[in-house]
Amino acid sequence: MKYNCLILFMVLIALTKAAGQEELSLSDAIQLGLERNYDIKIENRNVEIAENNNSWGEAGRYPTVTLNLNQNNSLTDNVKTASPFQLQDQTISNSLNPSVNLDWTLFNGFKINMSKHRLEQLQAQSKGNADIVIANTIQSIILGYYKAVLERERLDEFQKQLTLSGDKYEYTKIKSDIGSAVSTDLLLEEANYLTDSTNFINQELSYRNAVRDLNVLLAEQDVDKMYVLTDELEVDIETYEMADLMAKLNAENVDLKKQFIAQRILDYDVAIRRADRYPQLSFNAGYSHNRSRVDLSNASFPSDDGTSSPGPADPLNAITDTYFANFTLSFTLFNGGKINRAIENALINEDIENIRTERLKNSLYRDLAKAHDEYEIRTRLYRISDRRKQATETNLRISEEKFKNGTINSFDYRTVQNDNLTAAIQELQSLYNVIDSKVSLMRLTGGIIETYVTE
Repeated sequence: MKYNCLILFMVLIALTKAAGQEELSLSDAIQLGLERNYDIKIENRNVEIAENNNSWGEAGRYPTVTLNLNQNNSLTDNVKTASPFQLQDQTISNSLNPSVNLDWTLFNGFKINMSKHRLEQLQAQSKGNADIVIANTIQSIILGYYKAVLERERLDEFQKQLTLSGDKYEYTKIKSDIGSAVSTDLLLEEANYLTDSTNFINQELSYRNAVRDLNVLLAEQDVDKMYVLTDELEVDIETYEMADLMAKLNAENVDLKKQFIAQRILDYDVAIRRADRYPQLSFNAGYSHNRSRVDLSNASFPSDDGTSSPGPADPLNAITDTYFANFTLSFTLFNGGKINRAIENALINEDIENIRTERLKNSLYRDLAKAHDEYEIRTRLYRISDRRKQATETNLRISEEKFKNGTINSFDYRTVQNDNLTAAIQELQSLYNVIDSKVSLMRLTGGIIETYVTE
């Protein structure tokens, strides 16, 4: 009776914990991840930077206007001069010179247009980086969510095993009390029950750790927060044609899309380098205003007879306004081959990026073939494990009656019981493996972004 009470106590604790937990579906988990995941937040900020940079001003189309203000002060004390006719004593000078300058590149070999197109591709590349992070995060959340469901289902199976062991122990104890069972049978059932209790406790830890991992993916501050996971461990088994998967990969794979953008960026790099061969026409205009003041009240002017006369009491003021507008045409005739080397290096980088693209394609094609085969094999293994589980459940029901009737002993019944538990655990794992493979196929063919991300 004490073991049944222990089982009931464990169940009550689990129910009490579940009563205060919020429900969480897979779609809810993905939405929370998209809103709160740290990596996604970082990439979204990087996208904002790229959007800010994608402007004609950054590309150089518009002029640069600068405002300058110079203010100079000087005091000159001519104690002893080389010329007897030079101004002597103190001279105080002040000047204020504000100016406005405009510099505008009118033509530089279409480099401005190429730079703008390059900025557009850099923005698209940043968005591609964000899509990769989003796709990887969604994949991790899906698998993390189903991992938690898997551990919960395993916990249920261990709970069933524990309940069955407790019933067997109580049944054997009653038989022992009336003298129809030996003490060794009672000790065996007690050992089985304690073993199942240990397995149940360890599985509880595995379940809590799986939920903690899910909380990290969801950027949940309380990593110990538990949920009522509403989605079951199930999957729609579909038949995929390799040709269709390959076509989707070439068209929708986020890694491949980003690589194509990197190629286009290098195309514009080549065009920008070639633009240096063209002449450059620039326009420069400005206005400056100079206001100066000279105080000669403390100065003296020497005369021919050796005497000196004082300077004027009032300061001397001067005002000058200057306007200018200039066109400059420059053309690089020779600079040691720097332009040609820059073009050649840009072409080499472009070829390197093409090689990287081919390498990525080859790697993705391999991954797709492996994922497709894995999905097919795991689907077949799941069907086998599901059939085996059904068979062991039937055998367990039959063996239970036989055990109560005394047709089989405790050792045989325990073997059937363990076979059923093993089959149930394997069936759950094989189902999770099918989900894992299907999500991998979705990730490779762009299906994750298409299915779970709404603009």
